[in-house]
Amino acid sequence: MSSIKLLTSRLDISSITLTKLGGAAAWGGGGGVRLVGLALVALTGLSLTTCVAQVTMTVGPNVNITKRLENNSETCIAINPLNPANLFAGDTWADAYRYSMDGGITWHNCNMGVLDVVDGDVAATFDSFGNLFLTQFGNYIDGCIQVGLSTNGGAAFSLLYQTTSGTNDQPKVATGPSGVAGQGSVWIVYTTVDSRNAAQGATVTGLGVVGSFSAAETTSINGDFGDIAVGPNGQVLISYENPNATVPPYNLRVNLDPDGLGTNLLQTRVNVTTTQVGPFQPIPAQPHRDIDAEPKLAWDRSGGPHNGRVYLSYTDAPSINSNDTDVYVRYSDNNGTNWSNAVRVNDDPPGNGKSQFLPHIALDQTTGNIAVSFYDCRNSPSNNTAEVWATVSTDGGQTFLPNVKVSAGVSSAVVPAISAGTNQFDFGDYSGICFHAGTFYPCWADNSNSTGDNPWGAGSNFNLYTARVTVIPPLVMVNSRRINSTFHVSVQTVAMKTYYLQSTASLSNPVWSSLTSVPGDGSVKELVDTNSISPQAFYRVKAQ
Repeated sequence: MSSIKLLTSRLDISSITLTKLGGAAAWGGGGGVRLVGLALVALTGLSLTTCVAQVTMTVGPNVNITKRLENNSETCIAINPLNPANLFAGDTWADAYRYSMDGGITWHNCNMGVLDVVDGDVAATFDSFGNLFLTQFGNYIDGCIQVGLSTNGGAAFSLLYQTTSGTNDQPKVATGPSGVAGQGSVWIVYTTVDSRNAAQGATVTGLGVVGSFSAAETTSINGDFGDIAVGPNGQVLISYENPNATVPPYNLRVNLDPDGLGTNLLQTRVNVTTTQVGPFQPIPAQPHRDIDAEPKLAWDRSGGPHNGRVYLSYTDAPSINSNDTDVYVRYSDNNGTNWSNAVRVNDDPPGNGKSQFLPHIALDQTTGNIAVSFYDCRNSPSNNTAEVWATVSTDGGQTFLPNVKVSAGVSSAVVPAISAGTNQFDFGDYSGICFHAGTFYPCWADNSNSTGDNPWGAGSNFNLYTARVTVIPPLVMVNSRRINSTFHVSVQTVAMKTYYLQSTASLSNPVWSSLTSVPGDGSVKELVDTNSISPQAFYRVKAQ
């Protein structure tokens, strides 16, 4: 038996060093590390326990997605689980649609084909086959809902489906399993002309292979500003707030379809919680368009410890018409029947009078972690300008990591370019976020010109912005073993990072050489030294 010391870096570039001394093995690390665990292992079939250390977040550079003269606000963003470097983003105000194939560094115009170019409540998501689904308003009937399909990462779209009803609102789209092995599903929800929520779904069996949409399932009471999510067994949950409510407190509700594409329909509604944030509440940072509670959903299908847990993020305040709005998360482990207590997400001092608004939640299906991003006025002296902040929960929504500021600049909806004339759309009705393989991307309306490429400069029209936020776990050592003249070690990876196995003959004067590398994709990857024959060698695994 020999001792193994597990150490992990708090830095974005992390390393774990293995010292081989004959048959013994010892782990160590360089500067900026701390001891986080101790495990005993056998000489053969090395087995290392998971490190328990602080997860950190790093925020990458802000990127201007659109760089347009036209105003861009009310945003969506999606990430392809088959290729985490493939992103899609869009906005409602100017219908600016873009896709990226390099992790959001560069963006390209989309060919929207026969989809209508309208001001229209956009939402988008990828599925496990690589299909990209987009919902928006259409012109077939004024205010109908169109569903677009792209099979090439957003480069081009075709019209998949459109409703025969008009004057709808707030379409959302979600994907997931269908309850049938090897078959997926895509679901849309929208608000009808009579203010009911309607949900429709279709089977998906491959790239570009989508069945017909089912007849609409509708709620019995009014609902809008909500969301839809698909659970591990194909069950479907919708969330909403009554757009016509005038007397606080306001109810946030959900309805479950327990078998999705099966024979059941939406079940009796559940009142999740009440909120003091009504359907049209002005705040200093959003004085014209107003805000609502924005009840958004994310359902854990990761297979991890919280598999089957569904989360709801929303906005609340201490009293009606208060500008001290905060973001909260609740969760349910029984398909939305019962819900946990609320957990406050933003970590500025409670009761400071500052607004947090338009939150959105996303779940990483490779880890089960959730990310929440939101507009935030904590640093605004007059509470009327906003930054974008975000955080992550790694323990199933019980606690959240310290918030990080994602936006490099400060944006304002009260400048003349936004508040004057017929614009007055402010930041829109919602923001966007996507999360996969350890990286999430908030998407927001920004007129700070922090990137220097807004055509009108700072304090003008909004452009669409994003930034890659990497959730950095401790390097997890899995199934480490020596087989004859080879040494094997596995690590939990993160998308858009590369993992290197390096070695040196001495630590007194180390000369590190890379033996092999693997790209991160959110899964556990193995690194192998195929020529591990030296009587003594030192190894490290680096992620950068």
